[in-house]
Amino acid sequence: MKYQRGFTLIELLIVMVLIAALFSAVSISTGTNNSKRDLIEEGQRLQALFAEASQQAVLYNQEVGWYFTEEEYGFLAYDYDANAWTGLSNSMFRSRPINFTIELSELDGIPITEQLSDLYKDPQSSSDRDEVIPSIVFLSNSESSMFELFLYEDDDVDWKVILKSDGFGTPDLELPYDEEEQ
Repeated sequence: MKYQRGFTLIELLIVMVLIAALFSAVSISTGTNNSKRDLIEEGQRLQALFAEASQQAVLYNQEVGWYFTEEEYGFLAYDYDANAWTGLSNSMFRSRPINFTIELSELDGIPITEQLSDLYKDPQSSSDRDEVIPSIVFLSNSESSMFELFLYEDDDVDWKVILKSDGFGTPDLELPYDEEEQ
């Protein structure tokens, strides 16, 4: 009797099932870090946008502000003629949706609104005006608000991306240490 060398159909099917199981395990393990990766990318994007907003404020001698709501964040420019914050026409500073939680705190116990009080006091303001007021301001003399900005997912409050500014230069980006990535 002559034996044929090669693999049987059952052996090939078993190998294919094992390969499929390995691929699904790899895709599941990389899928769990997508929200963390997205959060890091958003922190890097905000750091770059803050640096660009600071440069624009100096270059055009115009105060630039950053605001956020529960749904979006964006940038504004202060119009001294209108004595109000208005939208920026540059598409880089367009409004962006928020898919995470943003928490802003002041540094050294000075509330954000008191750090740059002249830009928040409007003698002509009325209580019924719904003006968006920025939370962080970049001044034309290259200074900015002092702040700590925390970005995190609601289901993982301990894992935060942090942007810090002492009021001078580009904000520092602090990424959380993740034991799973080591």
